[in-house]
This record gives sequence, structure tokens and C-alpha cells, in this order.
Amino acid sequence: MNDPARSRRDLTSAELDSSLPVLSGKSAVALIDEGNALEQQGRFVEAMARYDAAVQADPQCARAHLNRGNILLAGGRIAEARHAYQRAIACDPNYAGAHFNLGNLNCRAGAYDAALHNYQAAIGIKPDWADAFVATGNALHSLGRTAEATDAYQQALALNPDYAEVHSNLGLIRATAGQYQQAADSLRKAIELQPEYAAAHFLLGKVSTDMGQLDAAESSFRRALALMPEDEKVVADLATVLQLRGKGMDGVELTLRYLERMPTPTMKTAFVNCVIRTRFTTSSPLLRTALTATINDAWAAPQHICGSALNVIMLDPVIAGCVRRANERWPTRLTSTQLFGPTGLSALATDSLLHALLEAVPVSTIEFERFLTAARYALLETVMADASAHFSSTAALRFYCALASQCFINEYIFDFDERERAQADACRTRLLALLDANALVPPLLLLTVAAYYPLYTLPDPGRLLTTEQPDLIGDVLRQQVREPLEEQTLRAGLKQLTSIGSGVSEEVRAQYEQNPYPRWVKTCLLKSPLSFNEWLRRMLPRATFTPMPDDTQPEMLIAGCGTGSQPISAVQAIRGVRVVAVDLSLSSIGYALRKTRELGITSIEYGHADILKLGDMERRFDIVASGGVLHHLAEPFTGWRILLSRLRPGGFMFIGLYSRLARQHVTKARDLIAARGYTSTLDDIRRFRRDLSAGRLRAELQQLTQSPDFYSTSNCRDLIFHVQEHCLTLDQIEAFLAECGLQFLGFDLDHTLLHRYHRRFVDDPTGTNLRNWAQFEAENPKTFIGMYRFWVQRPSAATQLFDA
Repeated sequence: MNDPARSRRDLTSAELDSSLPVLSGKSAVALIDEGNALEQQGRFVEAMARYDAAVQADPQCARAHLNRGNILLAGGRIAEARHAYQRAIACDPNYAGAHFNLGNLNCRAGAYDAALHNYQAAIGIKPDWADAFVATGNALHSLGRTAEATDAYQQALALNPDYAEVHSNLGLIRATAGQYQQAADSLRKAIELQPEYAAAHFLLGKVSTDMGQLDAAESSFRRALALMPEDEKVVADLATVLQLRGKGMDGVELTLRYLERMPTPTMKTAFVNCVIRTRFTTSSPLLRTALTATINDAWAAPQHICGSALNVIMLDPVIAGCVRRANERWPTRLTSTQLFGPTGLSALATDSLLHALLEAVPVSTIEFERFLTAARYALLETVMADASAHFSSTAALRFYCALASQCFINEYIFDFDERERAQADACRTRLLALLDANALVPPLLLLTVAAYYPLYTLPDPGRLLTTEQPDLIGDVLRQQVREPLEEQTLRAGLKQLTSIGSGVSEEVRAQYEQNPYPRWVKTCLLKSPLSFNEWLRRMLPRATFTPMPDDTQPEMLIAGCGTGSQPISAVQAIRGVRVVAVDLSLSSIGYALRKTRELGITSIEYGHADILKLGDMERRFDIVASGGVLHHLAEPFTGWRILLSRLRPGGFMFIGLYSRLARQHVTKARDLIAARGYTSTLDDIRRFRRDLSAGRLRAELQQLTQSPDFYSTSNCRDLIFHVQEHCLTLDQIEAFLAECGLQFLGFDLDHTLLHRYHRRFVDDPTGTNLRNWAQFEAENPKTFIGMYRFWVQRPSAATQLFDA
């Protein structure tokens, strides 16, 4: 129940009570009646003129002031409306409607305490007014005082048992508290009283989803959509339920239909959520266009959409044939004619979805990687046959540019033998000779070298920027020369916040200087910034926490920021946040700083620092985040304590730690790597991957190939070749939280996993019982296959809890 304000039925401004205040002149009454008639016709300017005239006729006419306030409030003129209501109350302190409407205004302005005072004044004057009790309940609910809100709603029902909106509001409160059966009963009562009550159908759909009654949920959402056919939230939730019911294609088709006429962030996100969980057996131009836009316009992080995009690309029979031929003959390298056949290169050259994917994220299947490795060799073969060849097909050149980009993004993890290496070296030597002679560089030669070696590692790589090349080559030169040179410049200006410790810190730093982690191209740009309190409510809708007293400009420390995707996501998601982001690796921070500038972000301060030295800093923060970092320290809990020392009382902390149970296969791989003497060099990483994919290693390690991290050098090194790693258990985490007095708020997990947990442990509506989670993980060992990702809060002097 992550959007209570949307689901609750609020009250509009009250019209006149049946007992009007005494009026001092009939002329004012007549003018007000005329104004009311005009207002009902939508002629608000003329109605306002009548009310103004009524005030002139009788300045003490409370009714005229109230009606003026209603029109001013409807027009968004809050200050003037407030003044009008206050004038009405001054004219007649016992005018219940004026107190009530002033309360509505204060609710609209977010001043719920003031609104509560207004509603209580209205009830004091008119104790049998059900609407006033409903409004009181709404204000109390907004203040998090749900028990009092429930009492207010019950009082409203005592006055009017058939008040459908109140039954619906009670349903919302009960759902938020995890009382799903009671919530469903309240919502069904609301629908029984008012069958066309769209919001109640929508909320019943959400409650049914939480109860695991997916068929009922689908029925409720479809009814809500019939009543509110343009409501994107209903479409999104219906699509989610369809996916949960195994009707993934239905969800995709639903969101595609709405995307055509409603391309909003909500619909784009709903489409992405359906696509990443659907296995496609058919495709369409509309689906391909949407997937291409998802990658190019960053509707989602590309790594999340990669599997689905590859699935759709492989539905092209010509491309699928190329991939099949490469794999059937693997590891033999095919000639260009053998690999592509008569039409394969044309299909690859014109596939915009394929190009978008290759330029955004490492491909994440062994089969497609083998095909691209073979395609790279076909390019090498062509150039070796005629090193000076100038390629005439612009379309095919586009594919080879995308292939060179893919090789750079995955940090040249594709395998090759010594003969192929010698041929690639010969091409590099030929390219350098042409540069030294200021001669024309054939585009295919340049792309061949770029597909085997990063161009910025060549001697004096800036020379490449002055060569005459087709426009298509420009993006390759930007990515492989201009941007790396920019990162080197940015590194020189980085601030040193702490010294770097010896031992493990030095070893970890050396790893990430060689392989900045992760090398990403795009991050999701669909985020709509929210205040931190509201953002955390959305992230953990069931959590109970103490809200940040002032979240207008929270200060955040990100310890171990890597290449910047986490701080960039934070400032895009949390309104007003100011971030200090630190890391051991200058290479990683240089990458992060370039990407931050590329996006025009100015609210992140980067610094070179060691987490174990951060205790020397004087600054403290409202939020501290460290995801995937502490388990690489010699003593993870020592580092965690140091980070806690930088957190203000009442502050929030996000932590990501490896799970011992989920990473059993990784632990076995690390043991085998040590036993067989594989090193963390690029050649040995390739050798390990070659041995694993060829079936020469234990079958249980094949699970590694299912991880996206297996498909790039820095990610693979981080996954199984890291110089330092600890894996933890939930028992250890729970003990540390108890020792430090930290409140566990909840896991950041996929909604399908959370749904399964809540069905398994119905007595834990907040999802914060770590012993239950330990049992759930034992039953579902892959639950935390990435990490334990969770939020905690440090206690403050005042610990009044906020019930989301």
C-alpha cells in the first residue's frame, strides 16, 4: 500500500449548512443566490463578482466570505482563500462550515495539525456532522496517528453507517497496518454501498494482491480500470498482477497499448517491470521500438533489460541463425561468409535494438557472447585480407562500431587464441605506423584495433581525434579516447579527504585502479525526485520509522561510491539531497566525476578516502550509504562502526553485504581459483571463463554464467577474483544491529520476493523479523543472490515512530 494519499477519499469544501447564520440584509442573500446559480454553471468569474457585491452590501455576511473562499481555493489562491475563511469565522465564530473549509485548505497546504484544530472546532459547533469526523480522520491519518484516525472514522460511521467513503478510508488504514482481511471487508462494504466506487475497487485490488488472491486482484483492477480508463496507476498495478499470475505477455501488451497514447514515466516503468519478467516467443515492431527506447532513453538501467532485449533479438531468424552457427562450430572461428551467410550482416547492420544494446551494456549470455566473439574475428579477417580496405556499407559499419563499443564496455573479456592475438597485434602495429606517417587510417582497421584493445592505451592517443573518419566512428573515438583522457584530467583535481591505509586497503585500491567498477554507460533517468521521508515511504511502504525532522536538504555520505551510479541515482531520486561520495580508487572516481558532469549534476562532492579513516572527519550526515563495500574490508563490522560514527542521531543508513548462503557457488569458485592457480590478470580471467564455459570445471559452478557480472572484466574480477571478501549471515547482522541499538527498517528487494515473504509470514506485516527472513532464506537460498540490501535507523533522543 505505497500510495495512501491517492487511495483515501478526501472531502471537498463544504457548502452551506442547513442552519445558515443570520444575515443582515436581503440584498446580500439575493446576490449570494445568484452567485451560487452561476457557480453551478461553471461561470466562476461572474459568481465571484456576485459574492464580492454581497460583501460590499453586507461586510459582516459570513456566507459571502465563505463562498469567496471556495472559489479562491479552487483557483489555487491559497493565501486569499485563507483570509476569506478567516473573515467568515470572524463574522460568525459559530459558522461550522467556515471552520471546516479552513481545515480543508490547511490539509491542502500540508498543515495537518492546523487542519485538525479547524475540524475539531467544526465538530464542537455541530457534533452530528459526519463529514467533519471523516475530515478529522483524514488529517490524523496524514499525521501518522492511525489509531485516532480509525476512531474518528468509526464516529462518522456511527452517524452515517452507509458512508461508503469512510469504509474505504478504514480499508486503507487497515491495509497499511497489514490487517488485510479487515481491510478487504471494509472495501467490499464500500463497494456494496457504492458499486461504481473506482478508488475502492483499486484499493481492493492492492489488498487482494497483498493477500495472494491474485485472481480477485485482477478482477478488482479490471473493474477499476473500466471506471477510470485513463488512470496510469491502475494500469501499472494491473500489469503487475498479470505478471504475477503468469500472464506476462498480457501485461506487456497492456502497457504497450497505453504507452502509445500515455508515454508517462509511470507507464514506462510499468512496461519495464513487465518486460524484465517475461519470456517472449513472438515479437512486434511496437515491442522492439519500446525496448529500443527503454535502452536509448534510459527508462531503466540497461543491465536490467539486457536479457529481455536479447530474447527479442533472437526471435529474428536470420540473427538467430548466425548465433547458432557460431555456437555449433565453437571454438573454431568461422569466416565472414560462414558466419553471416548471404543476409546475416545486413540483418545485424539494420537492427537498431541490437545496436542500442551493444552500446549500453555487456551482453549476458554465453551463446550471444560467442557469436560476437566470432563476429569480431570476421572483422579481423576482413582487415587482414586487405588492411587498407575502405568499407563501403555504412549500415554494416554501424554494426562494427557497436561491436567495438561492446568490446570496450565489457573491457575486452572476449576470448582469443595466440594466432588471433598475433593478427590483432599486427593490426595495431599497422595503425600506429599510419598515425606516425600522418597517413589516412581506414575505418575498418581502426574499428578492428578498437575491438581488441582500448584506443586510449595507444601511444599519444589524442592523434586519433584529428584523423579523418566517417561520422559513425566519432562515437567510438569519443568513448575510447576523448572520455578516458578527460577522466585522467579529472583525477588530478580530486580532493584527498583521508590517507589510504596499508594492507587490505592498498590491495583493494590497486584492484579498482586497474578495473574501475562497474563500467556503466547509462542509468535510469525516469526518477521523479521526492523528499527523503516520502522516498523512504515509497521504498519501504510497510516500515515504521521516525521521519527526518527536516528533509528539505539532507546531507548524505556514500562510502565506496565506485564509478558513481549510486550517488547519481541518489540525487535524482531524493529532492534537495547533498552528497559526499568517497572511494579508494582514483580511476573509479574519475569515471564517476565525468559521468556526473555529463548529466549536469552539481550536488555531489567527490573525494579520495579510506572508509577506515573516515572517523577522523568532523562532518556528520543525515544519511550514510555503503552498498557492496564493507565485506571487502579486513573487518567489516569495524568499518560499519566507523560509518555509524558519521551518522547523526535519528539518521538513516543503507547497507549492502554479501550473503554466505546465496554465494556458496562463488565461495566454491574462489576456492577452485586458488587451488588451480588462476590469477586476477585479464588473460587468466579469460582462461577461467573459457574453462568454465567449455565444461572443464565443476558443473555446480555453471550458475556463475547466469550472473550479469560474469560478462565484463571488472565485474567478473569483483565477482570471483576479489582480493578480499567476507560473506555474512543474517544472525551476524541481527547481533550487530542489537549491539549498536539500530532499528531494522526493511530489505530493498524485488516486489515478487517481498510478496512471497509476506504470504509465508503473515504475522510480520512490516517484514522486519530477521529470524523469519533467515528461515525464508534457508528455504529460498537465492533470495539474496546479489546482497543483503537493507535500511536501518539510528535512534534519536525523541523516538516517536512514524507508521507508514
